[in-house]
Amino acid sequence: MTTPPMGSPAATIPDKTLSVKDWLITLVVLSIPFIGLIFLLYWALATSSNINRKNYCIAVIIYQVVLFVLVLLIFILLISMGLLSSLLGEYGPMYEGTLL
Repeated sequence: MTTPPMGSPAATIPDKTLSVKDWLITLVVLSIPFIGLIFLLYWALATSSNINRKNYCIAVIIYQVVLFVLVLLIFILLISMGLLSSLLGEYGPMYEGTLL
């Protein structure tokens, strides 16, 4: 990081390091169901937001999207396996009591 020019403040608001209190407030706000989503998007997309909080919110959004896609793929795989097995009749005899 370069040093700021003479006459400018050493650390502007977006570059200020967040304290433990600020991180606790951030985590509590993000844990509120609907409000947390709004603040997550606001802090991730705002240009005047703290850079540390902004990067954290972007990482949370990426993590949640990847997790959602992974769960969706597993769900589709499990449903397709169930439909495929019912179409092929693989487990039909087991439900009727005649395994042999």
